[in-house]
Amino acid sequence: MAMEIMTLAYRSLKLGATCSLLLGTASAGFAADVLLHKVPALSVEQAPTYPDNLARYTLGASIETSGSDQEAAQSALLGNDPAANYTLPAGKTTLVVALPKIVNVESISFRNHGAKGGVTIATSNAKLGSESPQWRTAAQTDLSSEAVKAVIGPSEAKYVRLTFDLTEAGKIAAFGLYGPGKMSDFTATSKDEESVSFGLISYNRADIHTKARALYVSSGADLKQAHNIIDDQAATTYAFDAQDGVPTTVIDMGKVSPVRRLSAVYSPRAGSMDFYVMQSLPGTASDTLAINDAAIGAMKHVGSAKDDGTQGQVAIEFPETAGRYVMVRWTPAEQGDSFTLAEVAAIGGAGQNTKLLAANTSASSSMSTDEASDGKTMLDGKTMLEAKDMPGEGPEEAPQSPGEGPAPTLPQPPPFTFVPVLVPTSP
Repeated sequence: MAMEIMTLAYRSLKLGATCSLLLGTASAGFAADVLLHKVPALSVEQAPTYPDNLARYTLGASIETSGSDQEAAQSALLGNDPAANYTLPAGKTTLVVALPKIVNVESISFRNHGAKGGVTIATSNAKLGSESPQWRTAAQTDLSSEAVKAVIGPSEAKYVRLTFDLTEAGKIAAFGLYGPGKMSDFTATSKDEESVSFGLISYNRADIHTKARALYVSSGADLKQAHNIIDDQAATTYAFDAQDGVPTTVIDMGKVSPVRRLSAVYSPRAGSMDFYVMQSLPGTASDTLAINDAAIGAMKHVGSAKDDGTQGQVAIEFPETAGRYVMVRWTPAEQGDSFTLAEVAAIGGAGQNTKLLAANTSASSSMSTDEASDGKTMLDGKTMLEAKDMPGEGPEEAPQSPGEGPAPTLPQPPPFTFVPVLVPTSP
């Protein structure tokens, strides 16, 4: 009888120790507050480092391909989703990007997923056949890295030809063609109304060239570089600290907007990403924002996606949800090097062929959302900044969040003064 009592006591003690261990693990993973640091507002000095992406259907660009799937190339390469892929077969493939007019071009960048070989880039001011010898060769580069960037200028061009010669098939995404950065990139009027008839292109509301800004990050050596995650450039990234257990960022879209798809591009790592859409932030506006489990539980969690460590991108679709803020949280499968985030996109606005976009997005990452997509869309013909608006400035009609006061504006340019010149006349 004494032996049975001792055995029972031992089992109870073992069970209690096991439960304590599990609870302790859970507490370590979830109980600690997430301390977010405010990102400095975009300055006049920084603005030229964020040139507008000219290879966008909303800006009048078009593309021709030697492949058979012209529609897929338009959607993946000229759309606003950095996680939309375009498949390149082994062998030779030619892409010709046509701009609405002759402009100054300086560089090209894109993400490479598994393609092996090289690409030759050429430019022209006039429309030429893809095999014409009159193309001006601007650059040649090997596809040896994940982020590919080639300098092709400064030069003028209306047409840009990319000739891929691959030994192994792969995919490219987050395609960009850039000229010199200038302040007008933040005040230009887009052609989003034309994208409605196309039916494939949608509007990225988390774009630095509109009212969006990177608002908070959980860590990083240079906080002002956090704007890199919404600059529509595949080659620029933001690195969180290696000790950051749950790298987190909050993006302010400038006003309450409908969103139905969220995507992110990053250096491939195993883990999962959670997405939230909110109309306001907890707490009051300050240089830091502490978010605990209760605050996170009250947020609108629109979905999550997992990466097995080979993809470097995730995307989720969900019923259209209105919000001003997007929060993205990365949970690594195991703690290691610093997490590097390249782009975050919040897709909404003009009608979109979601089936085609989903087909262009890598299916290897497992995805879950709180609800199934209802397929509804919403049209919004106004996409870019008004001339009076600058980065980080919310519109007057948008209510300010309790967690964020009015965003600072860029300094106004000096006024133009007209000085008449009087020409003397002979008597």
